[in-house]
Amino acid sequence: MTDAMTDYWLSKLIFELQQPALGAEYRADRAKVIERYPLSPEVKVALLADDVSVLAPRVNAYLLRYYFSIIGMPDDAFISRMRAIAPA
Repeated sequence: MTDAMTDYWLSKLIFELQQPALGAEYRADRAKVIERYPLSPEVKVALLADDVSVLAPRVNAYLLRYYFSIIGMPDDAFISRMRAIAPA
């Protein structure tokens, strides 16, 4: 993991995905919704690639877990990816 700071806009995006309409729109066309938020290019790519290792240091773990559940990643797969990036 890097020493990245929490990303406000990433957190805001994930929080707002709790709105059913936005969540459905995001699942239908992630790139379109992502463009509404001033996210870094690295974060945009990570969102589209489901890259837990890039996103984890930038957002609260509970929001991140919610995010991956809303996009359809099984909880055990998410936890496995989190364990893979945890320091030994």
